[in-house]
Amino acid sequence: MAVVGNPVLHSLSPVLMNAAIKENNLDCRYLRFPAKYVDEAIKTFKELGFKGLNVTAPFKQDVIPFLQHLTSNAERAQAVNTVYLKDGELWGDNTDIKGVELSLKKYPEYLSACKMLVIGSGGAAPAVIIAGQNLGLDVTVAARNQIALAELKERFGVRTMGLQYLSDVINEFPVIVQALPSGAKVFDPEILTKDHIVLDANYKDSIFEKPSQAIGFKYLNGKNWLVNQAVPGFELFTGKPVAPEVMYKALDEYHFKYEGRIALTGFMGVGKTTSGRELAALTGYKFVDLDHEIEHREGMKISDIFKTKGEEYFRVLETKMLDEFADAKNIILSCGGGTIKSEHNRQTLREKFVNIWLYAPAAYCIDGLNVNNRPLLQCDNPLEAAEKLLAERVPLYVDSAYAIVNVENLNRSKVALKIYEQIYQTFGL
Repeated sequence: MAVVGNPVLHSLSPVLMNAAIKENNLDCRYLRFPAKYVDEAIKTFKELGFKGLNVTAPFKQDVIPFLQHLTSNAERAQAVNTVYLKDGELWGDNTDIKGVELSLKKYPEYLSACKMLVIGSGGAAPAVIIAGQNLGLDVTVAARNQIALAELKERFGVRTMGLQYLSDVINEFPVIVQALPSGAKVFDPEILTKDHIVLDANYKDSIFEKPSQAIGFKYLNGKNWLVNQAVPGFELFTGKPVAPEVMYKALDEYHFKYEGRIALTGFMGVGKTTSGRELAALTGYKFVDLDHEIEHREGMKISDIFKTKGEEYFRVLETKMLDEFADAKNIILSCGGGTIKSEHNRQTLREKFVNIWLYAPAAYCIDGLNVNNRPLLQCDNPLEAAEKLLAERVPLYVDSAYAIVNVENLNRSKVALKIYEQIYQTFGL
């Protein structure tokens, strides 16, 4: 399973979903999937047999033409954040709507007044409006963008207003949902009372958190929305229930410190070394090719190590070398195609690195590859051997990866640039 977006390395969805997977003892893993176009993700979804795909900005509308069916919520919103297989066909749902509903239902006494104010007319607004209407609320939307307000009024029959009137009418709306970027402040939250409930799409740096403690109004940060949209998504993907508390606990315990330690894994011939060198040049990080480092220290080619000392000897060297670099900083590490065979190595890659799995079909990987330097492909039918080997290793690449990048239609420079942009937008340098 994965979440696709651009950018997407910042996504907390894997934290939630992998906790739910562990709770249910499922043989799955949930990754991040940075993509320039959504068709990359749909193609990869089909090739690798994904169980599910979450969709975030900017692809929630773009994905619709690739689907055979939409749920009623997705149809109304004309936006999809959850793609899953049902009876062999692709379905799209919008669990953002359910996320708002479940969050607000935590305090049903505030819903009895039947009036909700939505602040913001951007991409999240339709989901919030539909959720409010599903709960039987009379919805008003306040925003600066008059064109967007007019469109929302026509689509959903909501009332609309400019932001300049908020302070005058705020007490008329016991339920408030703010769907604005982090830090945006269009009215003073100090004017709220204990008779208000506020759901803020942001899960950090909310302008409502401190005033809620002082004044006593109910405040739900974006974690509520995030978790409550993930729970039904997980059930659609797996058919298994999960308690929201499992995901809240995972969020509270999640700590990730980026230290400039990036690994590239993937099948032989996928471009880890060339892309890694170019990525190192873009970032200014040190580049290390694990196989080349082993050859240098052993004084012989990998193929000769296999012939004279055996694969087991090589794998021991590989693990020692990986451990050696596991605490380095500002490094791009290109791993051998079989590095992920070891459970110890997979754990190291998962816990110590931002490990990017470079994926492409076997035919792409071995096109132009000199099989004489590839011990595992020295047979009568190298393509058949490669396809079998890749199929065996896919679950291992998945198990160790932070994110997956489909490189099939990208040259090495574009692969490096794509990863660089994602890293820069998420972590900086």
